[in-house]
Amino acid sequence: MFEKEVSGERRKFIKRTGALATLPIVGDVAGARRGGHRSSDKRVVGYYPSWATEYGPRDVPYDKVTHLNYAFLEPTSEGEVKLAVTGDAAPELLEKFRTVTYEQPDTSFMFSVQAGWYSGRFSDAALTAERRVRFARTAIELVRKYNFDGIDIDWEYPDGTIRESDPHNLVLLLREIRRQLDEAERSDGQRYELSMAASANPSTIDTQEVGAFSDDVDFLNVMNYDFHGTWDERTHFNAPLYPVPDAPNATPSFTADHAMQHWASKPIAKEKLHFGLPFYGRTFENVQNEHPSDHGLFQPFEGGSAMEYGEIMENVRHGTDYEYHWHPEAKVPWLYSAEEGTFISYDDRHSIREKTKYAVDNDFGGMMCWELSQDPDNVLLETIDRHICRR
Repeated sequence: MFEKEVSGERRKFIKRTGALATLPIVGDVAGARRGGHRSSDKRVVGYYPSWATEYGPRDVPYDKVTHLNYAFLEPTSEGEVKLAVTGDAAPELLEKFRTVTYEQPDTSFMFSVQAGWYSGRFSDAALTAERRVRFARTAIELVRKYNFDGIDIDWEYPDGTIRESDPHNLVLLLREIRRQLDEAERSDGQRYELSMAASANPSTIDTQEVGAFSDDVDFLNVMNYDFHGTWDERTHFNAPLYPVPDAPNATPSFTADHAMQHWASKPIAKEKLHFGLPFYGRTFENVQNEHPSDHGLFQPFEGGSAMEYGEIMENVRHGTDYEYHWHPEAKVPWLYSAEEGTFISYDDRHSIREKTKYAVDNDFGGMMCWELSQDPDNVLLETIDRHICRR
């Protein structure tokens, strides 16, 4: 089924011819090893942000990803799929990627299509058969133009909020894309893949007609992050693997384990499910440390933002007064500065190792990360690479 992964020689031919312990924090600031060769039947999907100005196509460690998802293309309400960045920037960047696709025959390059969080444009684009046909056709035209290998649908979210028919229209859209991809395969002599970014919220998962589209997709990237953030009343973890017993104002089902097992209970093969990882964290400011022994965890706060992993590590390198803590149940770390009143939830090498091991032990299909430029030294990606090959 996944011909490009199991037949590297065929792919080369095609591409070349057309809480709470306090621990030391020094581990994550060490440079990642180079030249590693990944040998595994698991997939590793890395999203590449088209807006990354200091992270180019040749900065990607292609030996550590099986798939690169270019973010983003975007649909119009009439179903036409276009480059999301206007002007010369996107075409110039994609021309660079087109060259790289020939140099990296063992990596699949996919276009991710997104219309913005809860945007009505995806709902509009999937509404009629005419628009769905146009969507698939124009997306595949770009795939062929830039020598890419497939399409990733990032519709957040087709749960019936905008239109009651959205969950079924998603099925019809995926079916039409798969139909046209199959036609392109017969014409071009190569396998084209179709994937989807999938919610980790159990209530959203339950709105999906999984059995109706599971045969059309090659895999789903489950977004196991943003479980908690500045929309909450108290500090919490961005991406816990497991729940924290007795955590105040928490939803026990908002964990990566629950999301993956919930998807696994649906009519879709486990090897089609990818465990999504954040290469970023969330900061909580003005933390009211009501219980000092909790080191800022589960405390009231005011304000905050997202922060890239690389930026978080810069805080560590520059010798600020953040203390590192590890939660043995949630399997994630956090940083806390009592002086600054700042709590940072993020993932490091330890939590990435735990999550990768979890995915392998539970026979899921692989890992996904959002996004590559946030890990500029490849510390987290190297951790995935090292541990996804082990059982």
